[in-house]
Amino acid sequence: MSLRGIASDGVLSVVALAAAGNSTIEARRGTQLQWQARIAGTAGPLAQHGSLVFVTLSGSGTVADRPIRGEPGAMVLVLDAASGAPRWQTAIESSEWATIGTLVGTADGVIVGGAFSGTLRIGSSVVSSAGKSDGFVARLGASGQPGWVVRIGGPGADSIQGVDARDGRVAIAGTFAPGGELHGIPLPAFDERAPYADGFVAELDDRTGARKWAASFGGKLDDSVAGVAIDAGGRIVVAANARDTVHVGGLDLVAQGEADGLVAWWTKDGAASHAQLIGGADFDGLRAITAVGDRVVVAGFFSGALPLGDRSLTAGGGDDAFVAALDAHGSVVGSWQVGGPGREEITALGSVPGGWIAGVAHTAATTIAGTELAAPKDPMGGAAIVVRPVR
Repeated sequence: MSLRGIASDGVLSVVALAAAGNSTIEARRGTQLQWQARIAGTAGPLAQHGSLVFVTLSGSGTVADRPIRGEPGAMVLVLDAASGAPRWQTAIESSEWATIGTLVGTADGVIVGGAFSGTLRIGSSVVSSAGKSDGFVARLGASGQPGWVVRIGGPGADSIQGVDARDGRVAIAGTFAPGGELHGIPLPAFDERAPYADGFVAELDDRTGARKWAASFGGKLDDSVAGVAIDAGGRIVVAANARDTVHVGGLDLVAQGEADGLVAWWTKDGAASHAQLIGGADFDGLRAITAVGDRVVVAGFFSGALPLGDRSLTAGGGDDAFVAALDAHGSVVGSWQVGGPGREEITALGSVPGGWIAGVAHTAATTIAGTELAAPKDPMGGAAIVVRPVR
């Protein structure tokens, strides 16, 4: 089984494990198993808020004992955090395909984002793609009913890779090809004539999904987005990946290697604040981001040497994974290495009170933030959870 999602409130930790089109959701207090739910469908990202656990699923034919449309289609399944009992489910279906890549739980529902092709249907809400694939973001209410659905895209391939919500604000981030738009307003591409993807970030109205502001960033090669977070100061922070030179606001940042991770901050009113690259001389990048107070924590991968603040990490076998904490000025205030002779990957990242929690997949013996783990019996099934404070 592969570890696909993780969420925690600091006391209860929930993980999603998937194999061969079926998934297992497990909840633990420390190392003690509290409940386990087996579900038809392939699980993805998780979210937890209050007494609920939000599970994303994908599949064709039947998902969570319900026929679903799409190759694949998607679903949000909500479980009781105390018992694992199902509360409600909402299908996200398409005439072609639909996937969920990101979600965040709120006090009155959940916000999900992803991509689709063809005609997307969520309850009574229907939108159609404008090209190869479009991104979507949708708010589902306390019983799963859609409050609003927003399409993002144009004639090329577009997607939402990050959503976050805080204090009545909704932030989204993703990638778009030239011609992409949000609420009828074009997203400016770095080169309108080139077929390469740029990144964008936007804030939507929590009640209606209306666009408040949007900004794009990118360069002459493909860029990608790993996630978005709203910190305690209200800043919206994007984790992305860039090659060559990336333009963010008035900054031109040059990758040291073939690719670097990018962390960029925007103010409450949508002004680009500051940005920095994380990487060395090899192919490096980011996979996830979460906010812990006024700091953000990012997770990624690297080869060779990776400078992080006042220290440098060295990959032990091919490439390693890492987690880094950055303050509101972009300074690295903490870093943790995940490495060994095999392959390590941080597949999920979330926040807990005062710190972070990560799900790690590994194929051999590994050291995670100073803790050694033995090699798994099945090299494809090694999984671990790590929790660390951010000071």
